[in-house]
Amino acid sequence: MDTSLKTLLERFRSKPEWQHADPAVRAEAVLRLPSSEREILLALAREDADSRVRRAAVRKLAEVPVLAGVVASDPDAGVRDEAEGRLVHLAVHEHDEAAARSAVAGLRDPKHLAAVAKTAPLASARAAAIGALDDPRLLAAVVRESQDTPTRLLALGRIADGATLLSLALRIEQKSVAVAATERIEDPEALKAVATKARAGAAARRARARLETGEPAGTPPPAAVPRAEEDDEAERRAYEEARAAHEREAADRARATQARLDLIASLENAAGEAIPGAIERARAERGAMSPLAGPEAPSLDGRLAAALEAAENRHAAHRAGLARHGELAALVDQAERLSGDDLGPARAAFAALEAKWREATAGADLPDLRARFEAAGAELRSRSDAARAEQAHKEQEHLESLRRLAERAEGLAATGASVSLRDADHALREIREALDHPGHLPSRKDREAAVARLEAARKHLYPLLQQLREDAEWKRWVNVSVQEELCQRAEALVGEENAEKAAAALRDLDARWKQAKEAPKEQAEALWTRFKAARELVKSRTDAFFANQAEELAENVRRKEELCARAEALAESTDWLKTGDDMRRLQAEWKAIGPVPRAVSQRMWERFRRPCDRFFTRWQEHRSQRSHEWAENLARKEALCEKAEALRDSTDWEAASAELRRLQAEWRTVGAVKKSRSEAVWQRFRAACDHYFDRYKNRDEHARQAALEARERICADLEALLPTEGGAAEPPGDLVARVQAAQTAWRQAGSLPHDQMATLDHRFALARDRLVQTFSRAFEGTDLDPEASRRKAEKLVVRVEGLVEDLAPTAGASLAQTPEELATRLRDALAANTIGGRAAVEAKWHSASVEVESAQAAWKRLGPVPGEEGRRLADRFDQATRRFFEVRPKPEKTERPRAERPAGGRGPRTRSDRADRH
Repeated sequence: MDTSLKTLLERFRSKPEWQHADPAVRAEAVLRLPSSEREILLALAREDADSRVRRAAVRKLAEVPVLAGVVASDPDAGVRDEAEGRLVHLAVHEHDEAAARSAVAGLRDPKHLAAVAKTAPLASARAAAIGALDDPRLLAAVVRESQDTPTRLLALGRIADGATLLSLALRIEQKSVAVAATERIEDPEALKAVATKARAGAAARRARARLETGEPAGTPPPAAVPRAEEDDEAERRAYEEARAAHEREAADRARATQARLDLIASLENAAGEAIPGAIERARAERGAMSPLAGPEAPSLDGRLAAALEAAENRHAAHRAGLARHGELAALVDQAERLSGDDLGPARAAFAALEAKWREATAGADLPDLRARFEAAGAELRSRSDAARAEQAHKEQEHLESLRRLAERAEGLAATGASVSLRDADHALREIREALDHPGHLPSRKDREAAVARLEAARKHLYPLLQQLREDAEWKRWVNVSVQEELCQRAEALVGEENAEKAAAALRDLDARWKQAKEAPKEQAEALWTRFKAARELVKSRTDAFFANQAEELAENVRRKEELCARAEALAESTDWLKTGDDMRRLQAEWKAIGPVPRAVSQRMWERFRRPCDRFFTRWQEHRSQRSHEWAENLARKEALCEKAEALRDSTDWEAASAELRRLQAEWRTVGAVKKSRSEAVWQRFRAACDHYFDRYKNRDEHARQAALEARERICADLEALLPTEGGAAEPPGDLVARVQAAQTAWRQAGSLPHDQMATLDHRFALARDRLVQTFSRAFEGTDLDPEASRRKAEKLVVRVEGLVEDLAPTAGASLAQTPEELATRLRDALAANTIGGRAAVEAKWHSASVEVESAQAAWKRLGPVPGEEGRRLADRFDQATRRFFEVRPKPEKTERPRAERPAGGRGPRTRSDRADRH
């Protein structure tokens, strides 16, 4: 065959998309395949390595046996769910009973079986689903939710769990189902619950009947027991009538009770001249009232009679009060005027008025005047209570003060000689005054106790005071010699040149003089004048010294305040290195400045230290934060390195390239890392990227090498299954599965150059055929069965030969002609036809081409046919397909006008053109 004919055949042998290497492309192509391509869909559903492709193929299938096989054997749960969903759809929508039952038989999930039992239109399908169910909860759901009563009863008959039967008997409202559930309950306690709580009355009655007669579960109800359908309506009507009568009686009783309560309230609230009208209306309404039944009737009637009597008494008192209105009003005025008088006379006057008021209001009542008189009395009593409380508070405070005085005196007496003469004398004078005028106390007992305690304290304190006075006199006499010594030391201090030493000594002399300042009057004045003269001389000299020292301290304060201000200005700086040096210089200057007054020293030091600590703390936080950021960035870049290294040997070129470009872009967004680690991590990332992109440049060679290795490995695996010379002739247990897997992997392996592909194809076919021929019985009934493959091969050969014979019956006689001559003859024959005839012929040839391509695809999926018969059939099929493509008319190329061509002289490429180029 010449080169041009080979090229032509290769164009027509391009792979369809459902054979694409990308599983996503294959899955999309499978969804577009028509359902008529049954063999392709079956092969993909069973053999494709990707679950997405198998799921798409299952979605296009409608054969129940195939779907059941997928449910039973597919390793992917998603594919199994898709197949089971198709079976549920067929079981629910299928109107053929045999097909529906077959679909139900293929289901495995109990929830799907329950859904079919509830919704399938065919009774046989529902019965089959119920027969396959064992879960009492799902069976109970069918009983509750199914719309078909026989189906509900059939599901109920499958339930043996007593708790489930009790729940159904209590909650089901349909009588037949509820009674059937009651019939199957065995537990007497459960029957009692049904008898009292069942929603269906018939179920409750049947439970009561079984409890009374002791019938076992499953016994049909006796004829004496009334049927639910016969007495439910009568029972409902009787219940409704009784309830209505009870409601009417309760409403009448409530109205009668409320009428009596309203009448009692009107009598109790009536006052003054309104009382006679209220009494008259109450008597009229009481006579017109119907008798009241019930236990509360006597109580209400008694309250009404008492309210009438009380109203009549209030009216009589009101009339008597009107006759005495002037007298009562005068008493009220006198009582109200007492609010401004002194409390003692006011209380006596109100007591007399209160006696007159009781006498005047005997048998008479005017509520407004009574309220005013009572308010005046309440105000006077409130004033009395407040006065008594205030007096009691004062007396208690006076008692507490006497107790504190006694405690203080007792403490001084207990202290002894260490107490001062002044404190003892002051306490003794206060005790003497308290005993002379003890004042008012809460009680006589309190008065006696306080006086006795003060007397005892005075007895103990007086001897101590005498002793202190004698000691003070002796101390004054001794202090004369001490003061003379202090005068001499002060006069000697005048010549001291060290001002600080003189000031300290002078302070010590002042302190000692204060301790010995008491002396006899005749000597004290002269000694003090002498000491004061020497002291003033020393003090004038030390004051001048301390004035100069104060100026120096003030200058130091000013300089340190300037340093504080400069430090505070630098506290928030972010120029870390320069500011750190400035801060250290300020600290050195601070140390060089002299002291400051003690009063401000700590405050100024804290002010200076605060901004320094603030800056250095911020600097340390900045360093820590920067170290943390460097560590985070390093971790992110190391993660990117790991991702890049994981992709460095990838062969998924498009996805890996896109991911590496994304990683490179992400690398640029990551911040800096520590300088000592930056170069190393960058070289690591760059090495991984460079390694991958070097491989990417030679990806075709890598793909061919991978395909070559994969195909050689498949051939080696098959050849390893062949029996060795002289070895055992028994096949391995998984021989068929391994050969099928090898065949599927061979189809999906990558492409190779023609020479290598032909050699490996021959090697693979030879190994596979030898295995099938050697262990032919192991392959019986599988897709590698040689006899079945032979029959399919014969059908395909006859099919293609028939197409050639139908479309070109003289082709066999023309085999001696060259391909160019055959093509010329066909073009001449087509040119002789009319335009319509030529179009029909082209359509017929196009349909035949599609069928031949389908036959070629089916031929590739055939199992092996070993021996001479297989070679003969292969030669016939190759000869027939070659003959078809040789005689098929070539489409004539038409030259487009130059004006219609796009710029550049080339037209747009179609999808088929792009496929040919690839």
